[in-house]
Amino acid sequence: MQSFGDRLRALRVGCGLSQEETARRLGVSPQAVSKWETDKCSPESCFILPLARLFGVTADRLLDGGDRRAYWEEQWQEALHRGGDRSALAVAEKALEELPGDKQFRYRRGCGEYVLAQQAGTEEEKRRRLAAAEKHLASLHEDEPDFTSASGMLVAVLTAQERREEAAALARTLEDGDRLLLRVLQGEALRVHRGRLLTKEVRQLAADLIGCGTPEAVAAAEGILRDVLGAEGLFAEMLIHGQYTLAAAALTAGRPEEAMARVEAMAALTRRWAGAGGYYRSPEKAPFLTPEDPEHFEEHLWESLRSALEAGPALAPLRERADFQALLAEASENNN
Repeated sequence: MQSFGDRLRALRVGCGLSQEETARRLGVSPQAVSKWETDKCSPESCFILPLARLFGVTADRLLDGGDRRAYWEEQWQEALHRGGDRSALAVAEKALEELPGDKQFRYRRGCGEYVLAQQAGTEEEKRRRLAAAEKHLASLHEDEPDFTSASGMLVAVLTAQERREEAAALARTLEDGDRLLLRVLQGEALRVHRGRLLTKEVRQLAADLIGCGTPEAVAAAEGILRDVLGAEGLFAEMLIHGQYTLAAAALTAGRPEEAMARVEAMAALTRRWAGAGGYYRSPEKAPFLTPEDPEHFEEHLWESLRSALEAGPALAPLRERADFQALLAEASENNN
């Protein structure tokens, strides 16, 4: 049989609270909470109701383990499958009368109001449902800022009310904000944001391929950036890094001439794109791409090349060569 301490710990963890946060909310020390959870001592009776409210359970469940939440979960699932969204919302509201702090039922209540707003027969009902959804989800977002599903749904509710500036401001504070903004922004702002998001994802894909370090993976990255997207300028620094990766692999395999050819390719890319404006233009083949950070790369290509040639440990075996030294001198001169 589960002890009081085990039950207390399970409820705390289920609510996403640390011992320190639990202690802070109750006005006790973290050590006291730890002793309760290890059954070294029991909380005084004055803490039973505050603990029950904190974890969204009844005092009876806290004391004897009667699992009322499991009962309401079963009721909600049955209502959703048999009666639909309206019945499920009614059960969520009843569950919260008994379990007022349960974040899942609080979330379901807000979602239920939002869904019924979309099904409303009149504008008045829609406004009322959306207002209720906003109230419940905003309260949950304030109490549980790390509950990302609730925060994302609040963004959707604000958007449905055409309060797009508020929705966008909230979305930008969230971990999945870039994706949420796709449902909030409109017109030119949406086009630019989508372009930046696509560019970021293409950049990550290319970085992952180059990071594999094999000629086949680097060639795949180059093929996507150059041939498919026609975006060599937009991703010049990544292509340079790809050549660096292949130069290092060639040296490891004992092929210094091939490695030097890769270093020459690094220099050629740098000459072509350092300050040339390629990073600032949408590629003709891929006008949907937009630079994520238009200040970051072109101005530093010569500096990056010099650093790679001068300090990159993988290229050390080439440093005594005259052609390598000539490239290093060119990089140093252009970096000044």
